[in-house]
Amino acid sequence: MNTLPVAFKNTILSLFPEEAGYFFDALSNPVITSVRLNPDKPSSAFSEAEHVEWCPLGRYLPQRPSFIEDPLLHAGAYYVQESSSLFLQAVVSQLGLNQNSVALDLCAAPGGKSTLLLGALPSQSLLVSNEIIKSRVSVLQENLIRWGAPNVLITNNDPKQFQKAGALFDLILIDAPCSGEGLWRRDPKAMDEWSEEHVELCALRQERILHDILPCLKAGGILIYSTCTFNEQENELQLQKFLVQTNLIPYPIEVNPTWKIKNTDGWQFKFLPHLVKGEGLFMAIMQKPHEQDNSNKHQRKAPLNFVSKKLLPQIHSWLKNPTEFDYFTENDFVYAFPLAHIQTYESIRATMYVKHAGICMGKLDKAGKLIPEHSLALSTALNPSISKVELSKEEALTYLKRGNLTLSANTQEGWCLAVYEGLALGWMKILPNRINNYFPAEYRIQKDIQ
Repeated sequence: MNTLPVAFKNTILSLFPEEAGYFFDALSNPVITSVRLNPDKPSSAFSEAEHVEWCPLGRYLPQRPSFIEDPLLHAGAYYVQESSSLFLQAVVSQLGLNQNSVALDLCAAPGGKSTLLLGALPSQSLLVSNEIIKSRVSVLQENLIRWGAPNVLITNNDPKQFQKAGALFDLILIDAPCSGEGLWRRDPKAMDEWSEEHVELCALRQERILHDILPCLKAGGILIYSTCTFNEQENELQLQKFLVQTNLIPYPIEVNPTWKIKNTDGWQFKFLPHLVKGEGLFMAIMQKPHEQDNSNKHQRKAPLNFVSKKLLPQIHSWLKNPTEFDYFTENDFVYAFPLAHIQTYESIRATMYVKHAGICMGKLDKAGKLIPEHSLALSTALNPSISKVELSKEEALTYLKRGNLTLSANTQEGWCLAVYEGLALGWMKILPNRINNYFPAEYRIQKDIQ
């Protein structure tokens, strides 16, 4: 561990005077690796691993494997995620959200909290997964496509832009950009960038984000704010001022005391490295009062180009519950989007940049036949009767490197799924004399695997 900044040490000594020694010692301990399983893609992955206390699908691993060499990672069977952040599962499970809720993950890349929300929200909900920084949107899209949930929109917008769509959201998560004090054990070099001035800059940015996105929260809606820092300037003091300025109210939740999470008031929680098996985290839950009227009375909409009825039977054949979706075309691609939220999508696309919506099913060829896209292959809404070929681990890794495969002579010609342990990796097209590998070049494994 690099030498801790003196100002940071003084902050910890003032915040936790009786525990500071244990805190500093814990920063030299090895980083604990954890994953979260995908509830919609059950597999054999980490079946014997220790459970994370606050997240039923979280698992602690005894050591960090080479995840890139596991086809189940590429199939979306699990997500590698720091254990403290999995506390979001315990929070969302106590919110009592409506079945058709609309949620926003405002600062979403690389996608860990978005994939968690997709499993934690009620089944008919919609998640808008937004990343403010354009260069980080591609990794967010890759991880959400891999996860396979159809009820998600991926956007790339500044928080203030959401105000144009009005108060759309029942839940907003702000995993705010911060000074990163809680991640130094994982990335010791990051502490070289820390300074008191940087903390002040982060606090100002967080304040702007909070105020810019608040008009988009419905009356009675929930706001979750989190950072990976310990200082009060970015956490408790930030929210103390915010509550006074906005009339939001704390939203207490129940937390098991055996989890050893710092919890003085029931709605603000701190994860300290000497108390939990995880990195530093702050999370707080607030609610907008029900009496505040911010309904959408004059919401703009951008109508969609819906697929013609003549093409629907063929498109429906690719999905297991096709009547749950509406179908439209955008830039020559066919999309399936949850029927219950199509108006919300029309409102968002009228004023904001949308990177991905629902399931990108594919393009129609000149004969009107669908050429399937990768996101359809990994979608949990895919028709289970689609032709598939089970691959060995060696074959699966060859496929994921976009290598050439040789299959048995009696394999059915046409589009089929490359499958590992029952989970789809992507598309192949079986031709009379060869197999075309359609795994996306941008996602291929580039590492040499022995």
